[in-house]
Amino acid sequence: MRKKFKGRFLPAGIYLDKSRKYVFVRITQNGRLFKKPIGRFDDPDVVDRAIAKLYQMRDQQRLGTLGIERPSEQMTIGDACDLYYKLHGSNRESKKGIKQFVRNLEYIKNAWAGRYIDTITYLDVKEYRKTRLKNGVKESTINREHTVITSLFNKLKNWRKISQIPKHVKLPEENPGSLVAKADELQFVRSRLLSQDEFEMLWRCADHRMRRIVRAEMNAPLRLEDLKQLSKDKINAKANEFRGVQTKTGINYYVPITEPMWELIRSAPGNQILDFSGFHLRWPKIARRAGLPGLQFRDLRRTAATALHDNGVRLKTISAMLGHATTSTTERYLGLRAENLQAAGKILGTLYQPPKDESAAMQSDHKSDHMPSKTGPKEFANIADN
Repeated sequence: MRKKFKGRFLPAGIYLDKSRKYVFVRITQNGRLFKKPIGRFDDPDVVDRAIAKLYQMRDQQRLGTLGIERPSEQMTIGDACDLYYKLHGSNRESKKGIKQFVRNLEYIKNAWAGRYIDTITYLDVKEYRKTRLKNGVKESTINREHTVITSLFNKLKNWRKISQIPKHVKLPEENPGSLVAKADELQFVRSRLLSQDEFEMLWRCADHRMRRIVRAEMNAPLRLEDLKQLSKDKINAKANEFRGVQTKTGINYYVPITEPMWELIRSAPGNQILDFSGFHLRWPKIARRAGLPGLQFRDLRRTAATALHDNGVRLKTISAMLGHATTSTTERYLGLRAENLQAAGKILGTLYQPPKDESAAMQSDHKSDHMPSKTGPKEFANIADN
């Protein structure tokens, strides 16, 4: 019985691995099995590619060339970038993300125009970073382009392994992007947090529309683009949360609806919950009026995330609320301060004290050591000086 997949009957020789959700082509010649992986079940053109590969292998079987390795081929950086965009970059849901992706690929193509992909080494990546830095590009931007370079070589290697590209295409033995260190990401993290006094001052200086926006951001810490699109049709009443897709990354977010947010929802005249008309002119004026000229709107999102962390909310929960792909991204939003470390130390000191029945013995040990029985920061400084 012929197998059916995605509404199409598959010719003999195409095998579906349901456990790994992968499509393979299999042909036997002289008792030897030749098996080629084609792609995943959810790849849109996996059936067409499998059929084309099957016919190609049948022709090789007829000509007696099946299993004979072809001579190596070289791929230009331009072709590699175009392939990378077609198979990876164009699948992004965010239009802004696609534009940034294309822009990064153009920089890479121009830097190594005419070069073959297998001739690029870690020295070329180092030179790329130096040249971009001389041109006045920020190191944070260069890091993002560096990530694209590393990902490009990783994807090419993986695609060659699963026969997405011919196996005889030459690639560098090691990924040149991974052999070069990026600039430290921590130096690019904006650490501005809004204090309670600053929040109150901002609130007093804001008009009615801006107060609604500020209140929404502190209760539903989304990016500005997503906050603008916050509407009643994104409400999941059963789960008591907003559900949507981030404009920047295409990743889902889940934001609980607090009572202040329900007040904003009930008082909104239409489907849109907030009015952002003239926002980019009004926000700087209000920040200056509040005595906070350097304050950016995204600082509110970071302040809310840090407040959640300081009050014991798990990092994974905050990450899901912000719509981050990984918790490492969330960590950059959390303003780690000296008082956080001191509070953490006090918690451990409270939890892990000696049992009561051993306290007396420990105190007697302290007395015999000629040390003060109570040693605080000041006493310790005096001991260290002596």
